[in-house]
Amino acid sequence: MTIRDSLYFEFNYRKSKELKTINVNLDSGMQEEYFASSQSINEEKVLGKNKPIFQSVSKEPLKLTVTFAYEEQWDEDTLRDLRRWLTEPTSYAPLIFSNNPEKIYYAMYVDDPNLHHSFSQGYITLTFRCNDSYGFTPLRSKTYDWKQNKYELSINNFSEGEMKSIIIDSDGGLILNPHKTKWSDFPPQTKWHELGN
Repeated sequence: MTIRDSLYFEFNYRKSKELKTINVNLDSGMQEEYFASSQSINEEKVLGKNKPIFQSVSKEPLKLTVTFAYEEQWDEDTLRDLRRWLTEPTSYAPLIFSNNPEKIYYAMYVDDPNLHHSFSQGYITLTFRCNDSYGFTPLRSKTYDWKQNKYELSINNFSEGEMKSIIIDSDGGLILNPHKTKWSDFPPQTKWHELGN
């Protein structure tokens, strides 16, 4: 949820840093961020009843407003490149902010992008609409490279060691003890510290 204080962002697999563009905040004081997506309650009114019947909740897709500026002066070519990058995708593209790269929003711009400028400097305000009411975390799996040989432990006799909640059946195999300990099995004067013994 740290969008406004992220210095850079990435959209459609391209980093804002490459275009010398930074995320800026025009408000002073505390920064306002979205807390959750907007939701509405779906209810049905019944004739003769004051209390509606709840049916479901509908969540709206997130809308994120981003304001960014060029670190240097821009010209028509840099504005064209920026416009192409941000407004040309025809499907939802990944949007990632530098302060939380583990959260990915799939978004495309909506509404009217506004350019506020003077003397080839300024900022652009753009509203992105996400495809869902949540951001996503990439699926990652770790690969472990085992340098050692595999270790096998073959135990044929389970009669040694401490067994808790298991017993040995007539074939010598392990099974769960069908006689579970109940509170009523302990005398009423038993103290908590005595239960572990």
